Amino acid sequence: MNFSSVVLPLSSWSVQNAQAQGQREALATFWLAAPTDLLETLWLSPLGSATAELVKTLEDDSQLMPKDIELRNSINERLGQGLQQPLAPQLLLASFLFSPIGRLKIQSPEQNLPAWFVVIYRNLYESNENPIIQSAPTPSISQIPTSVNPPEDLSIFPSTLQELVNNRIQLNRMLGLSNLHYIDPEDQEILEELVELRRAFSNAIQNCPEEAIEGFWGSDLNDRYWAMVRSGIQKQGLASIDEQIKQAAVMKLSPAQGGGFDKPGATNALLVAMLYFEPGTMTVNDPEQNVPAWLIQNFKEIFMQVIPST
Repeated sequence: MNFSSVVLPLSSWSVQNAQAQGQREALATFWLAAPTDLLETLWLSPLGSATAELVKTLEDDSQLMPKDIELRNSINERLGQGLQQPLAPQLLLASFLFSPIGRLKIQSPEQNLPAWFVVIYRNLYESNENPIIQSAPTPSISQIPTSVNPPEDLSIFPSTLQELVNNRIQLNRMLGLSNLHYIDPEDQEILEELVELRRAFSNAIQNCPEEAIEGFWGSDLNDRYWAMVRSGIQKQGLASIDEQIKQAAVMKLSPAQGGGFDKPGATNALLVAMLYFEPGTMTVNDPEQNVPAWLIQNFKEIFMQVIPST
């Protein structure tokens, strides 16, 4: 194999040092080479936090090296081809590192960019809490006018599944947080956010008419749900409110407590229960009969697995 065209790194680098030492080029190079399908997940990691912090500390071009400005100009020239190009999110994330707040403007980002990216852009460049720098000349990308649409509020989770399946921001947030917790279950910030999201998601499931649930699971909601189930969040301790949610689901499924799979709301309760029971610890009598056919395959794979003895 010929490696002559591959540029090998001369030294190692870390996200922490890149942020502390203002190594914008290292982070920009990473974003330019990052896989498109993992951009949202990567932004929710320390990489995104470091990038955002460097953006917030950039006041004008005097803080940039000539090579930084040259790289920014090259990126902006490429972005001039339009935001429909496949690399647009990578190019913009890299450009952020060299673009002071108030200098980078995107017209109607909702029409051209993923929903999760729109939230990032608006939080960084259109937040009223951020100062607007007017002194330095505007780079070419800022010729794209600002959209007048207000930023999305990530803190508001839909109270119904009907609203949720049409909310790309929250669907992507569910997937990103679940994947990040699976990768690093020790990250307390991610855990706390995912716990709150699970609580709100459970509420939306409980609010759904039972006969309508299967239809929603034919959408992207299906992947998000199972990503959360597989994330390992069930291994974490429960706050009293989460314990109440879990026990309410158990009660609806337990004949000894007046519930059962033949009672209204059983499917809702099963879906909630799987978000709170660790895989391999929840059993269902006669699952082929009691678990809905559209859930049985995943239920078997996750909850009927053999747990090795330790």
